[in-house]
Amino acid sequence: MELNHYLEALSLKDPDQRRNALREVLVKEHLDFDLQEEPPSQKAPRGISNYILVPWNSEPGPLFCAHYDAVPGSFGANDNAAALCILIALAGKLKEENFPARFAFFDGEETGNTGSRLFAASMNHQEITGVINLDVCGYGDTIAVNSRGYERKPGVEAFCRKEVLADHNGVLVKYLPGSDEASFSGSRTPAISIASVPRWDIQYLNALSKMGSGLLGRPPEFHMILDQMEISTTMHGGYRDTPEWVELAAMNRIYDYLTDALHRSFDKKKRFLLF
Repeated sequence: MELNHYLEALSLKDPDQRRNALREVLVKEHLDFDLQEEPPSQKAPRGISNYILVPWNSEPGPLFCAHYDAVPGSFGANDNAAALCILIALAGKLKEENFPARFAFFDGEETGNTGSRLFAASMNHQEITGVINLDVCGYGDTIAVNSRGYERKPGVEAFCRKEVLADHNGVLVKYLPGSDEASFSGSRTPAISIASVPRWDIQYLNALSKMGSGLLGRPPEFHMILDQMEISTTMHGGYRDTPEWVELAAMNRIYDYLTDALHRSFDKKKRFLLF
């Protein structure tokens, strides 16, 4: 089954239909889940519903996550149904291998990361070695990884190795637009963010990383540069945030990179235990 098999099913403008569609896909793929919910409130008028997969292996492992909500009125294909499809496929593979890992599909990223904040507030730090967040992963020829300074931390180090990134046309960047990884800031668990972008956009990301947010916020030039990026047309309701613009090659690249990093990490750990 190709990674984009469920792309159209998960690319829906209606938020309730989108939420239900994800549930149906998880059931169809025999991925058992718990529903983490919070009732409607001022910060989350529709309430919060996170889908947390039931672990198939009790050993500590990385948490792979992606948000399933979309900007109102958008199909949310690249932002963020493509990432959902990648993680659903990855979860199925790791379940077959009994590889220790956790998976979460968060609500409310587009409205202040409300879903991931709910999860982070109650997570068991002993079970999760690191957080790998996927956002905007279906367009472009280059994997961009924002390590947030955690590139040498054991829980995420494998995904930041130069040799792994080189094998999958990936680069470390110092800036990516904020996503659910921010909800884990200040915790003991390292969290990184992964996206797919056109190679030309890397120079823009490097420029944005040098523009801090002072007391007055981001300078006007920051938003001008962000709007010039090609990837911006595929996110936050951009005109390319529809299924026909999502590239299967980009999705496959992310999937292969994740599985490669995981297995290299496992092999390294196994060699360490042997010697």
